[in-house]
Amino acid sequence: MNQKLDLEEKLKELGIRVTRQRLEILNLMAAQNTPLTAADIFDKLKKSNPKLRLSTVYRNLNKFVENNLVSKIEIKMDKKESYFELLQGNHHHHLICLKCGKIIPLKCPLKNYENKISDQTNYQIVEHRLKLYGLCPDCK
Repeated sequence: MNQKLDLEEKLKELGIRVTRQRLEILNLMAAQNTPLTAADIFDKLKKSNPKLRLSTVYRNLNKFVENNLVSKIEIKMDKKESYFELLQGNHHHHLICLKCGKIIPLKCPLKNYENKISDQTNYQIVEHRLKLYGLCPDCK
């Protein structure tokens, strides 16, 4: 089964009505290797879909976040901005360039540490998030 059908099936499974705009947003996100802002998504899709509105992108992204299909990442640079990425089952973190804003996904190195903390505190750890900020090779 191809990715488009998988995303369509996922929407149906979640009880979200399948629309062309929703599939375009999800397919764009699936094709990216980095989180996107709503404005990024809007800019990339508006040429092929001139009737698309930024408010529609936000509304759909929020619906996807509510249904755990997309994650929302708050990144603090000059201003706090929300980025979105499709949840594809691979837990990871982010490395963010303070100058150009480039975002790189990183494999999670914290599983053993999380287990140790859980054992020491008797907490059931539900999730963790890590963002590392620095300068990319092009900006340093």
